[in-house]
Amino acid sequence: MNEGGVPVTPLDLERQIDRRVLVRGMLIAAGFMVAAAAVNASTIVADAARAGREIDARLPWVMELTSSLVIVALVPLVAFWGNRYPVASGRWRMVVPAHLLGSLVFSALHVAGMVGLRKAIAWLAFDGPYVFFDAPVSNLLYEYRKDLLTYAITLLVLHLLRAIEEQRCEAAAARAEARSTGKLTLKSGGRTIHLKADSVDWVQAAANYVEIRAEGRTHLARISLQALEEQMGEAGADPVRVHRSFLVNGGKVREVAPSRDGDFRVILADGSEIRGSRRYRHNLPR
Repeated sequence: MNEGGVPVTPLDLERQIDRRVLVRGMLIAAGFMVAAAAVNASTIVADAARAGREIDARLPWVMELTSSLVIVALVPLVAFWGNRYPVASGRWRMVVPAHLLGSLVFSALHVAGMVGLRKAIAWLAFDGPYVFFDAPVSNLLYEYRKDLLTYAITLLVLHLLRAIEEQRCEAAAARAEARSTGKLTLKSGGRTIHLKADSVDWVQAAANYVEIRAEGRTHLARISLQALEEQMGEAGADPVRVHRSFLVNGGKVREVAPSRDGDFRVILADGSEIRGSRRYRHNLPR
């Protein structure tokens, strides 16, 4: 549900993700392209000064910024095409030709847009006209080589942003489910596992996964330790971090015993013994 309590349909959620991905993608593209344009333009001006060549210092800035502006304006097109032909879909026989076509359209629009802007600016602010098509074939091939890389990078960034947004939405949905049902929602391969939060004994981080001990079984789920700790808290359990790689269910703690090295051991109701770090000793009662 949204803030007004109105149910959010899968289509509404997908549109929200699309909007957030597009906004962030355009902001990233704008920041990167403006920075690159500034570096390139200032380098051209500095190199000309060192070589003793006289150039209009405005010209490199016009050349670089017009190209950057058009690329940023084309990000929605790449986002649309990327949504229609997702790079992670596995349909490579369809996806690769589709994105080769997309890169050609991207390059054609980029060239047309920047040339149009440059001609307009040259007419308004410079003495002579801007000429691009003095060598059409070589110029277009040169631009396409750069545009193909730009298109591919933009597509990849948008894909990564979408993956991040989808993970955030899944985490938010899991926390909401935990609040309403007291159960954890966990992904394990292609399966979805539902566990009662109060049945969890301990959890151990394992790279990008966690091992969860509950009801005499150990489950492997793809989630961070912090995200699982938050989800357990939302479900009404008492997750207690005892080590950077371990947390335990506070309701299952039977004994806390010191170790010779200054750390401690946590003995749980099922007899499990978890090593705790002195850094986290304050999380448990004395």
